[in-house]
Amino acid sequence: MTTIYLIRHGEAEGNLYRRIHGQFDSNITPLGKRQIAALSRRFASIPVDACYASDLIRTQTTAQAIYRPKGLPLQLEPRFREINLGVWEDLTFGELYTFQSEEMAVFNNDPVHWQVEGSENFETYSSRFVEALDEVAECHSGQTVAIFTHGSVLRGALMRLFPGAPIAHSDNTAVSCLTWEHGRYEIQFLNDNSHLDENLSTLAKQRWWREGGHAKDVNLWFRPGLTAIDGLEPPAGEIAYTAYSEHTPVGLLVLNGSGEEKTGVLQYMGLSEPYRRMGLSVQLFGQAIYTFRALGMANMELSLQSEDLAALARQMELTCGEGDVCTVDLRYGVSQVDLTK
Repeated sequence: MTTIYLIRHGEAEGNLYRRIHGQFDSNITPLGKRQIAALSRRFASIPVDACYASDLIRTQTTAQAIYRPKGLPLQLEPRFREINLGVWEDLTFGELYTFQSEEMAVFNNDPVHWQVEGSENFETYSSRFVEALDEVAECHSGQTVAIFTHGSVLRGALMRLFPGAPIAHSDNTAVSCLTWEHGRYEIQFLNDNSHLDENLSTLAKQRWWREGGHAKDVNLWFRPGLTAIDGLEPPAGEIAYTAYSEHTPVGLLVLNGSGEEKTGVLQYMGLSEPYRRMGLSVQLFGQAIYTFRALGMANMELSLQSEDLAALARQMELTCGEGDVCTVDLRYGVSQVDLTK
């Protein structure tokens, strides 16, 4: 009998900044690193013989929870990648919920029938995942395997393997356990996040999955240019966005580049009074990061000009120097996680 642990990656930028990422690569967040450390403690006494991950950054980083302390090689398998989301890749959830709400409802609640331009369909992504899973299970017969993968493709594969079973959305670093023998899978448990307290859980901070998928979070989307918003007085800048909640302008973002130094500057960001103290600043922060990355910038700087920015700097664990100027490394890459925290 083969024991298989199926593990979703830790919180990644798309989860935090509220951008939809399938095969679009993204880094693990500071909270994600703490989730990975908690996952490592969970598996400290659990024997594992082999460790696999999709070839995306967020799963490779998460897999450190097991392969590093156990001295195992990490084997990369592209078939364990997240769904290719086609034209949806790196759109904000705010834009999708505002302009494609019916398609989002299908994506969240009826993935078997979801597809958009350029995306994989359920048959394609679930079959390539299960094909790889079958190979791993047979190759490691009688052993225990950990596979690091992604939420939507894992949900689809489980729906394919266990038709009619209630397969819920999984938290970041949630663990499912299957056994395999003579070509047959059995569920031991699904989507267990008991290693995370409420402060570490991503899903605990979100509403979209509650009430049968009908609850709502405030997800922002962005339109180029500035719109007049009471109480906000942004300076002029090279790049500007207005942030919207559904069809209401609620925030402003102003950015500047610095030419050959490859450093972008987050010059200003602000939210209207009803939308402050709701944890929404991080979505403007994410828009700045992805704008500068698209322009080829290697770093972003911001000064702690407000309490919101100071709180954001603490949340993102930014390095700040003289004059309270913080630097954000915009590069992609697998980062080392301190598993002792």
